[in-house]
Amino acid sequence: MWQSRERYLAAPRTAVGGVAWGGVLKMKSVFSLILAIFIVAGSTAWFKATAQERYVGPKCTQWNSYRVLFKKGEGKISDETANSLAAFLKDSGRDCGYRLYATASKEGNYTKADNIAGRRLDATKDFLKAQGVKPEMVLALSHWVDDSAADTKQARSAILYTLPKQGISCRQYEKRSPLQVPLFFDSQSFVISPQVKSDLEKFAASIKDTHCNVELTALAAREFTGTDAAKTNKDVAKQRVKAIMDILTAAGIDSDRLVDTHVDYVGDKKPNTAKNRLATASLM
Repeated sequence: MWQSRERYLAAPRTAVGGVAWGGVLKMKSVFSLILAIFIVAGSTAWFKATAQERYVGPKCTQWNSYRVLFKKGEGKISDETANSLAAFLKDSGRDCGYRLYATASKEGNYTKADNIAGRRLDATKDFLKAQGVKPEMVLALSHWVDDSAADTKQARSAILYTLPKQGISCRQYEKRSPLQVPLFFDSQSFVISPQVKSDLEKFAASIKDTHCNVELTALAAREFTGTDAAKTNKDVAKQRVKAIMDILTAAGIDSDRLVDTHVDYVGDKKPNTAKNRLATASLM
C-alpha cells in the first residue's frame, strides 16, 4: 500500500545493514569531532616542540670568540662593526651563551678610560639583546683599562666568548649559591674515591635540568720526578679533569657544559700535599 508523502518523510530511513540515516550522520559528526581533537592536539604538540627547539649555529662552539673594535674615546658600536657582529651572532645563534669583556687603552685619565670600557661592555650587551639573544644567555663579566697593551687598537675593544650552553642562569638569574665539589687525589693517581664519586653524582643531579655550566680545575704537585717532571705531572692533572668529566657525563651532563679553566702543575713552588693535588667542580 502506498504511504502518504507526509508519512514517508516522517518514517526513519535506513542505510545498508539497517542502520538509521540519522544514526549514520550522528556517528560521522562524532568521528569528525574526535578527528579534529586529535589534529588540534597533534598540532599543538608539534608547535610546542618547535618553539622549544634551541637555535644554535655552527659557530656556537666552546670558547669561539669575536672582538668588537671601537674608535678611540667612543663607547658606541659603529655601523660597520654592527654588521659584522650581527653576522657572527647569526652564525652562533640566539640561544648560544655569550660572555663579554671590554677594555680601554690610555683614553684620558684612568677614571675616564675605565668609564669608556664600561660603556663598551654595556653597548655590546645591548646589541646582543637587540639581535634576539635572551638576557639570561649573556654574562657581561668585567671591563678594565689595558694601559700596557702594545696594540692600542686591540685594547679599545669588547670581546665575546661563546659557549654552547651558558651557565650564567645558575649564579646570576636563578640566584644560586656558589657550589663547589672539592676532589682530593692520592699522589701519582687520578682515581676518584667512591665517596667523591657519590658527591659528583649528587652535584650533577642538582644541575641536570638547568643551563648550568661546570668549571673544572685540577692541580698536580711534584708527584713524579725526572727530567720532564713538569709535563708528566701536568698530564696527571689533565687525567684528573678527565676522570671528573667521565663521571659527570655518565650522570647526564653534556660534555659541552664542562669547561676546564685551570689545569696546572705547582710542584716547582709548592710541596706534594693533598691541597696541591686538589681538583674542583664548580657552578659557573
